[in-house]
Amino acid sequence: MLLEYPLFYPDFACIGKACKDSCCKDWLIDIDFDTAEKYQKMGGALGEKLSKKLHKKDGEFYFEVEKDGRCPFLQEDGLCEIQRERGEEELSKVCDAYPRKEYIVHPYMQLDLHLSCEEAAKAILSWKGELIREEVEDERISEEEDMPENNFDRNGQNENLVSLLAFRQSLWEALPDFPKDIHGFFAELKTVFLQGEEILFYENTAFPYCKELEALENGLTEPFFSEESFREYCKMNEEIQGRGELWKSFQTIFHRAEKDLQNKMQSFYREREKLYLEEFCRYYTFRYLMTGLKKKSILPLFHLIRKCILWMVYTDSLLQYYAKEEEKKLFFYGEEKAFFRVAVFFSKEVEHQKKNMDLFLE
Repeated sequence: MLLEYPLFYPDFACIGKACKDSCCKDWLIDIDFDTAEKYQKMGGALGEKLSKKLHKKDGEFYFEVEKDGRCPFLQEDGLCEIQRERGEEELSKVCDAYPRKEYIVHPYMQLDLHLSCEEAAKAILSWKGELIREEVEDERISEEEDMPENNFDRNGQNENLVSLLAFRQSLWEALPDFPKDIHGFFAELKTVFLQGEEILFYENTAFPYCKELEALENGLTEPFFSEESFREYCKMNEEIQGRGELWKSFQTIFHRAEKDLQNKMQSFYREREKLYLEEFCRYYTFRYLMTGLKKKSILPLFHLIRKCILWMVYTDSLLQYYAKEEEKKLFFYGEEKAFFRVAVFFSKEVEHQKKNMDLFLE
């Protein structure tokens, strides 16, 4: 099995209380079954608190956050009460692994970090695409292959995998030469994806996007910002299911500003602000490349990249022009590069739920 992971992956280390945000706030803390059993048997004051705070719904265990959005075991100094008293080995699998993520689609396995962790985001948004590749054996692979989401036709899958990896490599090599403005960048990105789609999936059949590709190759492009894209942004905000109190705060700002936003949408996008377009393309094409195997198309991946960045750019303007100062502080907005904070917020509130990302693949 081929294993890939970014060069920065092995060196990641949590910065604990030095982190402005916290992975222990604003969402339910999932607890795996084995850890839940252990918590239920634990004695002492900590065991009593664990039994009180541990909830179960639909067969799943979790810690419900307190009224202020914090995990009941998150202490004022930003450290975990369970880890402090009993050691890291007593943490649940989710708490122990985050922000690390593992993904397997036979014969491929990848390891990466969630963008929702601000320390991981610093590495991701300065990453130039350096990867480590290994051939590994994994005893769990037969179990993974039996999972419903992995039960698709495997004929020619190795060949398709190689082709997808080659497409990704060629895209990454071309990214530094893409136009730097957001309109030109996405016109070039769409051209590359359509060319790749024709080669990878329509070699022996009629290609349905010939006119669209020809127009792009002749320099005929649509603006990134338009009335249509603004309506798309509004629709996303109706359909996205956010995870916590911060999402509710965002929705309050959005609905307060929505009408005025529409009138001013053409003034969006501050070209002086770094948008990390190359870096986001690397992140999303690494993390979601294997959707090409399941969808038998790479165009859903293009749609995902475009929609994620579209949402973040509009939200950046929303927070800049319409959030009150006390609201900006909730997002740590203005304390460092604005778009960095928007990206972390997006990943935490949107990307962590598969049903949200499925909307972006359409």
